[in-house]
Amino acid sequence: MFLLLVACNNGHNVEIYRGLERAEDLISEDKKDDALTQLFELENNLDVTTPDTLKYRILSRIGSIYYSDFKKDKADDYFKKALAVARECGKGYESTALWNRCLTISDNDSILIYLKECQDISHVSGSRYTEVMAGINLASAYIQIGNMDEAHEILDNMDYAVGSDSVLKIELANVRMNYLIGSKSFDKAKELLEEQNVIDLNLYGRLSRYRNLYAIEIGEGRYESALEYRDSIDEIKNKIDSISLDEKLSKTELEFTSKLDKEKMNREITVIIGLCAIIILSAFLFAGVKRRLMMRKQIELNEQILKLNLRIAQLTESHNEGDTPSNEVNVDVQPEIIEKLRLNRELFMRKPVYSRLKQLNLKRDSDAIDKTAVKEILEGVIGQFADVCSNLRQLYPGMTSDDVLYCSIIYVGFSKEVASVAFGSSEDALRRRKSRIKQKLPQAVFDAIFGTKA
Repeated sequence: MFLLLVACNNGHNVEIYRGLERAEDLISEDKKDDALTQLFELENNLDVTTPDTLKYRILSRIGSIYYSDFKKDKADDYFKKALAVARECGKGYESTALWNRCLTISDNDSILIYLKECQDISHVSGSRYTEVMAGINLASAYIQIGNMDEAHEILDNMDYAVGSDSVLKIELANVRMNYLIGSKSFDKAKELLEEQNVIDLNLYGRLSRYRNLYAIEIGEGRYESALEYRDSIDEIKNKIDSISLDEKLSKTELEFTSKLDKEKMNREITVIIGLCAIIILSAFLFAGVKRRLMMRKQIELNEQILKLNLRIAQLTESHNEGDTPSNEVNVDVQPEIIEKLRLNRELFMRKPVYSRLKQLNLKRDSDAIDKTAVKEILEGVIGQFADVCSNLRQLYPGMTSDDVLYCSIIYVGFSKEVASVAFGSSEDALRRRKSRIKQKLPQAVFDAIFGTKA
């Protein structure tokens, strides 16, 4: 029985190996959709008896197909799986897997870690090409985060490592150009760009070239010519996006997924219904608990605001009866006013309108901001801060209605762009208003409002 089991496992692995060879043949014939179908079938048939080396080849090949079609997110998923398997296969596999993973990572902190590891393991395994590419890209990553000293140290020692390899020379030249631009050595950067053979560049190469030219023009203050390069950048990005949205591979994925779904549907439907029921009940329970907690917190905040209203009224009345100068009244009431502002902001942050404000704050172009949405948020601020705005005007007579409203929207976290749309004023006009408000408010109240970000 044992020998029969071993024979079956060997036969299964041989079939997987042959399937992988067929997929490689299809890729060489530029039939990537057929190759992907073949690879999906192989991935679905992998089990614990399949050698890690075969698993790695299948997973990394699927990732490579996605990467070649500019589908970086999907490529990253498979490169991540392939790396986990490669760590069990030996340094040679791990070196290549780490490099593939670096191709699809966008987070600077993570890519620094992976590139250093790739460089070290490639050196140990004797993978010279991967070691040098990791070093070049490590310098590029340092440039992106502004660590020019580390980048310079790596680039200084790279000529010997690159040798006569034409691909490595091109990669090194690109990174050196980025270093020169980052160091504001624009003349030298332009010399390197002029030496490039544009015809040999792929879409990513051309995109990088135009971005460098754009950065040089901006750095030298030639904004009109920079706009021309901006148009070229957008054009190439649109081409890449159109390729990444190609339906060919997506259709292959859908067909294979549909096939698997039909095979698994009968045995999974009960589990799915059960999970859905649990999720729905949990969601209702969570929503109910969250709502009760939120209502309790809002009641507590409102009670605190009512107590502060009474305290502010008492302080103001007592000082008015004693004919105390207004500036002394303001000093006594300042802590209560600041606390009342804080409590109102906390209530405002619990409303759905605050989520819409955070989304609008992400936009840096005032013309792209929805004025209707800004108006709705502004009405929410007025409704929440009407009482405290009235207090500010009463305590500090120099403050106008627009002044106290501006204080409120800044305090709850309006960006300068959203505030500009809300007031229908330029950013310069709002800066002047802020300067005038500083003359009208006590320093402690002014700092509390304008020194806090929501």
